[in-house]
Amino acid sequence: NIGKLAVKTGIWPLKEYINGQVVHTRIPRERPPVEEYLRLQGRFSHLFKPETDPGLIAEIQARVDSYWDKVV
Repeated sequence: NIGKLAVKTGIWPLKEYINGQVVHTRIPRERPPVEEYLRLQGRFSHLFKPETDPGLIAEIQARVDSYWDKVV
């Protein structure tokens, strides 16, 4: 489930190597916020404890959005 959410949020682009080219195999059109993915994993708990850093979460989201704006 975490892997699927990573792809849905766009934080993990799903790609394949086909005929000598790297292609996106799934382009998420409607992406849930990356915060949903980050909150599920202990390795990102520092982003939310002792309190959530909305600026940092927004920066991560902006980078994901920027990546997909360039791809699509």
